[in-house]
Amino acid sequence: MPLKSSYEKNSDLIQVLENITEACFFVNSDWEIEFVNKAAVPFVKPFIGKDKEELIGVSFWDALPKFRDTNLYKRCHRVHDEQETNTQVFETSCEYSKRWLEVKLSPFKNGLFVMFSDITDRKEREKQKESYDKLKIIGEMAAGVAHEVRNPMTTVKGFLQMMTQNEELEEYQSIYYLMIDEIDHVNAIITQFLAIANNDKCTNLQYCNLNKLIMDLFPLLETRALIEAKLIVLDLSATLDLKIDKNEIRQVLLNLINNSLDAMISGQTVQITTYKENDTVVLSIRDEGGGIAADILENIGTPFFTTKQEGTGLGLSICFSIAKRNNAEMDFTSSPDGTTFNIRFSC
Repeated sequence: MPLKSSYEKNSDLIQVLENITEACFFVNSDWEIEFVNKAAVPFVKPFIGKDKEELIGVSFWDALPKFRDTNLYKRCHRVHDEQETNTQVFETSCEYSKRWLEVKLSPFKNGLFVMFSDITDRKEREKQKESYDKLKIIGEMAAGVAHEVRNPMTTVKGFLQMMTQNEELEEYQSIYYLMIDEIDHVNAIITQFLAIANNDKCTNLQYCNLNKLIMDLFPLLETRALIEAKLIVLDLSATLDLKIDKNEIRQVLLNLINNSLDAMISGQTVQITTYKENDTVVLSIRDEGGGIAADILENIGTPFFTTKQEGTGLGLSICFSIAKRNNAEMDFTSSPDGTTFNIRFSC
């Protein structure tokens, strides 16, 4: 191990590199690995199945074949070949595992020092914050204009209702009722806006049993499912009472379960599960629909994004917002076999 022997006089540095959480590699001018720390082994083991000691002398790109022809490959070669003195720091996505990495590259003795940090969790937090910031902006806009819009609409609706009672205008009643329905539709959208506007406000938090809330809603949900020849199955475990706004969580249940029913065809099933996991109570809603297309996964929960012809794109945005202010986190997974939404309530 040429590089390690050259560092025997500085064993403290080797010890530090061995024990840090970032993955570290030293490669020589021929791209052979001369040093690798313990944290780097999980990055290479899926490809060549070797332990740390067996990697010495192995080609860096044989150890990490999935990174060939990627941004990481190009930037490593640039720093390795040009031997620039400045350390380069950048972020890149790891497609084979869907992970985000922060990479630091520094030239060293005609070779290269490479350090990886898995920043997937940080990127997820940044994505969530960006989504919440969007919700907050929309909420502030909604709160600012909602009442100004509702007041004239209420007046118009009142006059239309009076006109439906006028026998001389009976031939136009169908038009008046259509206009009233459209006003009600606009009013419903404004109500959804205002639900987002409450993102940072205190809610009516009270201790409530999640299973009881689900059972109270079940007859309503089951009625729709039966009409459409679909099935809703409950798998409810004993859980702690949660301090939540039950009306808001009821809205989340209705939104998510109706979305699941919309995604399925006759004969398929929605499963509603509750269970305790560490310090959280998990509400899981899984459907057997066709899943969410990969090219729109990143847009799920974004305000105004919808795949439904008559959707507003606010339903899931509201669900994420409600979860946040009820001390919960919402996430989802999707495949061609179906989609699962999980809400994790802190106990």
